[in-house]
Order: sequence, then structure tokens, then C-alpha cells
Amino acid sequence: MKKTSAIVLTALLLAFCACGCDNGKKPAESTTTAVTADPNSIEVPDFSGLTRVQVEMKYPKLNIVFNESYNDDFDEDAVISQSPEAGTKINKTDEITVDISLGGKLIEVDDYSGRNIEDVKTLIEKQGLVWDIVYNESDSVPRNCVVKTSPGARSMVEKGSTVICYVSIGSAVQEIHMPDLVGMTIEDATKVASENNISLTISYDDTSSLEPGTVVSQGIDPDKVVEPDTRVEVMIAGENASAAKKTSITVNIPDTGLEGEFELKYYVDGTLIPEKTEVKEISLTRKIEWEVADTDVHTYSIMVTSLTTGKSGKLYEMEVDFTVDPPTKNHHDTFNGSIFKELLS
Repeated sequence: MKKTSAIVLTALLLAFCACGCDNGKKPAESTTTAVTADPNSIEVPDFSGLTRVQVEMKYPKLNIVFNESYNDDFDEDAVISQSPEAGTKINKTDEITVDISLGGKLIEVDDYSGRNIEDVKTLIEKQGLVWDIVYNESDSVPRNCVVKTSPGARSMVEKGSTVICYVSIGSAVQEIHMPDLVGMTIEDATKVASENNISLTISYDDTSSLEPGTVVSQGIDPDKVVEPDTRVEVMIAGENASAAKKTSITVNIPDTGLEGEFELKYYVDGTLIPEKTEVKEISLTRKIEWEVADTDVHTYSIMVTSLTTGKSGKLYEMEVDFTVDPPTKNHHDTFNGSIFKELLS
């Protein structure tokens, strides 16, 4: 009986040791921990280079709020910026703000009706807009004046938009032939010119043998077809020659480094002087001189047209007061030395 008990006790001790008992010490525990990604976390996409529609189509499940503003540096509907920045970790339900461009700031079209087209073209260009012209007959609006524009006055348009100017050519009229004024008195010549819708600029010749007050010569040959409102210079014989004061308008042209032919047109008080029209090569032109004479106050302007592009613009404008001696000249800072480059661009 004692022998059997000893055998049982020995077996129990061996079993206890086999179970990992190490002098009362616990077995080592594992330190490995499994990492699980947050299913509600996302990385903010990069929206740069996309339009609003593209953002909406590519990321329909994101909580995106769009803000719109005018911006000259981004096309209409383009993404300007975003918050948070691309790559930021956020909750998938968090709000993402995306700024969208409405294009350039809108410009209000002025009311140009009734104004001379040459002045209107300059004003439109100053607004950062582009002009185009459509000519129409009009019984109520003077020739070369704007009837209406499209878009209309007070319309809001983007910078660089085209404004179409509908310009009057006057009512339908038959051809006007230049009358022969030589030999007439100035009173008769003025009446005949007015009946033919022609204006006169008068200068005097104190060396003529004709009776004072008689037309000695005219700047446009008789029977030549002219446009309505044409202004022609006539020379009058007589004692009043000293009354007309003379001066010259000199325009110095900077060396632009450009080449090309330009047509120059000369205007007095907004009326074209057709006999003065000339074509000059800009690379060879350094000075333009215009001899003028009168007894009153007049505005003289020079328009140029590129024969390469067909574009036109104002080169110079000056007001001359012939009521004083010597005549005074005021150019009102209207010289545009860069006009040739602008018309070639």
C-alpha cells in the first residue's frame, strides 16, 4: 500500500512539471497587437485643375461645399483653391470647401448711342473690351455715330468681350459730286456747299488778283464723288488774308522697331479731310507735320489704320485756338505712341 502511494505521488509531480511550472513563474505572454484602419477616415483629394462639374462627377459621396467668386486668373468654373488641402486626413463626413471661379470681373457696357464711333472705339478699349462695327442706314442718328450696341447699354459682360457697335451711315442718299466753287463769292460757295452736305474750311490768299472774297481754289476737284459731311478747304482772295493765323501740328513718332504700312486720316472737328489721307511706312516715319490756318477754335485729330490687320485707332488730337496770336495749342495728353504696336497685335 505504501509503495502504490509513492508511485502516484511521483506521477503527479512529473505531470506538474510538464505543465510548465517553473519555480512559481508565469509563462511569457505574447506582445503582438493587430492594427485596424479607421473605416471612417479618408484622405482629401487634389481638386486643382478640375472644373466644378468634374469635381461633382468624380467625388459624388464627399461633403463638398462650393463657393463662387470672380477671378481674372482662372477660367469660369475652374477650381481656385480648396480647404482642407489635398492629402489631409479627415472624417469622410467632414465638410470640404472648394472655391470656384466665375471668370473675370464683369464690366458694365456704357451707353454710347449718338456718340462718334472714333471716340467710342477708344472708350471701349479703355474698358478692356473689344469693338466691332456694323453699318446701318438711319434717318435719326447722324452719320458715323452709334445707333445702338450689342450687348446693350448697362449690360454686364466679362473682360475681353466684344461689343458690336451699330453705326449710322445716314439716310439713303444719292452720290454727292463736288461742286465747282472757284470764282464764286464766299457767300455763294458756302450756300452751294451746304446744299450738297459739304463743309468748308477757309484760308486766304492776299496775292490773288481776283476780287476780295472770291474763291481762288478748292481742295477737292469739281465733280469728284464725295461722302456726306465731307470738309473741303477753299482759298479766298482778299484783304482778310492776314486775319487767318497759321500754325503747324507736329507729331514725333518714336522708333518702334516695327514695320508695316499705315493709312493716316486727318479730321477737323470730327470731319474727315479726304485730300489729306496718306499712307506711311512706320519704319521710315519719324515725324508727321500738319500745316493749319483759321480764325476760330478747332479740334484736329489723326486716325491711323493698319493695312496689315485692318485695325484702327487714334494717334493724336489737339485743340487749336486761332483767336489769339500766336495760336495756342492744347493736346490734352491724347498722343498714343504705342498705337502702331497695338494695331499690329
